[in-house]
Amino acid sequence: MPQSALLPLLGLNVRVQVHPVVLLSICDAYIRRNDKQERVIGTLLGTVTDGLVSVQRCYVVPHNESADQVAVDIVHHKTMLELHQKVAPQQTIVGWYSTTSSNVCSDALIQEFYAKEPTSSSGPIHLVVDTSLGGDRVDVRAYASRGLSLGDKALATEFVELPCNVLVGEAERVGLNLLVSGDHERGKPLADSEGLPESIARLQQLLATAQRYVEDVVAGRAKADPAIGRHLADTLADIPRLEPSDFERLFNEGIQDQLLVSYFANLVRSQVALAERLGTAALPLV
Repeated sequence: MPQSALLPLLGLNVRVQVHPVVLLSICDAYIRRNDKQERVIGTLLGTVTDGLVSVQRCYVVPHNESADQVAVDIVHHKTMLELHQKVAPQQTIVGWYSTTSSNVCSDALIQEFYAKEPTSSSGPIHLVVDTSLGGDRVDVRAYASRGLSLGDKALATEFVELPCNVLVGEAERVGLNLLVSGDHERGKPLADSEGLPESIARLQQLLATAQRYVEDVVAGRAKADPAIGRHLADTLADIPRLEPSDFERLFNEGIQDQLLVSYFANLVRSQVALAERLGTAALPLV
């Protein structure tokens, strides 16, 4: 029996919808984690309507964990929750996330912590994001939990997978594609200047496809589709009319701005790394 068919039997009529900004925040928190930290966890914020859990925001929560215990920074969690609810008071805690490829032993302890928070009637969900980007895709899975008991004695916590999808618009899809096509060895997406050749090649491919379609329709080799024609006309109408020299000037100025921002970002990163090393070297030996 498929997992989705088991949900009604377990009393879990819940679906999960994740916004792309949540995935970007989770990946950013994973990149900025401590060197010896295997994964990061955090709180999920959103809304619940008719069994649909919409995950719209998130923030990382510092923690330390071992095989049998977990220490969560509750003060940081409460402070971040208060700040987020000042901006979006309609959003509440809907669960928590972790950056692993599967569930681990300490997940039950963290799930128990979030179960004590004021969440929806369906209880907190557990979102698992595989940040290894295996197979050139972002693997996102959502789970709900239920207790397993024998009589009055609680034995364990079982995680049941829920239907989960990522709500992606056309503009957001571009960002996710750049994230997935990044440098996995360095653990970060490609910079704008590094991904520019790939974006231009993709644009040329799309323009060639549109040109072939128009030529086939004009020559009578293909049947005209009014919807496609209107879409092409609207696209051409949105393109500003610029002389080639003006376009080249604007393009070069944009590239220079991107390179300047990249240079300053690398300079700040180097200064921070140097300051951390000097601070560590100055610590007294115990």
